[in-house]
Amino acid sequence: MSSEGPPWYVRDHIGEVQVAGVPERLQGHPDLQRRGLVAVDTLKPGFVYATSHHRRPQYAIKILDLATQELAVYERLLQLNPASPNHTLPCEITQLGHPLLIMPHLGSAYSMFGAYRWSLYQLLSVFLQIVEGVEFLHRLHIVHMDLSIDNLIGAGKCDAEDHRCVEFGKVYIIDFGSSMTLQLGPGEQRAVALPPTQVRPPNGLKHFDPYSWDVYCIADILEFLIELKAADETNWIARRYVQWLTGNERGCSGVCRCRPSARRARQVLTVIRAFVYIFDLSMRSLGLTRRVFGFWLSIL
Repeated sequence: MSSEGPPWYVRDHIGEVQVAGVPERLQGHPDLQRRGLVAVDTLKPGFVYATSHHRRPQYAIKILDLATQELAVYERLLQLNPASPNHTLPCEITQLGHPLLIMPHLGSAYSMFGAYRWSLYQLLSVFLQIVEGVEFLHRLHIVHMDLSIDNLIGAGKCDAEDHRCVEFGKVYIIDFGSSMTLQLGPGEQRAVALPPTQVRPPNGLKHFDPYSWDVYCIADILEFLIELKAADETNWIARRYVQWLTGNERGCSGVCRCRPSARRARQVLTVIRAFVYIFDLSMRSLGLTRRVFGFWLSIL
């Protein structure tokens, strides 16, 4: 197994990186050749590429960095039942040459239901998938450490038809390049140094309880989804929940108590979503009753 990890850049004759180029060593990878997969598109230069979107099913190919825990994390997660609450994207680790991750090429989590706005119940349902996926990782003492909207993808209808291993409407967590497996679980782990992250740490902090950091990042993701997808004024419910997850950061050097655990966040969100469902059902029933009553009056 090769130890020459990414980035695998393509450079021109003067040494400049060709952002759209696909490295020859990837094209010549023995496992890709055996499977008949040809990378043609660049998703993240030096790291992630994709097969042609003109040929279905389309796959994404990630060059695994053996200097991180990503390979070990995926090897562990892929042995588990893929059904929820596991939100790990079903994928395959190559066995020949340098290890690659071959996975279904899906769209963003916020585009899987189309471009229209979401009802409050739909919004909370997507929230719940994200939170339960992170809780699942935390139960295994795995922290993601770089959760962001770009590291969440979703299976649309066509995706589920092309890739039998994914579920329509399900959110998947990807990119475990910054992840860690810890000995201590939530409520026990002290602060650790933060790796480079897409979400900006509050107050310029450089150390964080890693479990609490994942929850803080969830809040950032949910805030983005509210701005992008919330349909009406009832999103104040979702905003209040996000404020609770964000918490009041005090820069804890030990176990963080500034925000709830992922487990607690999932429990509370489950109750909120149930109440919203009951309220929506009641309103629809009331609307139907009014229409029936109005029709009855019109024929008298």
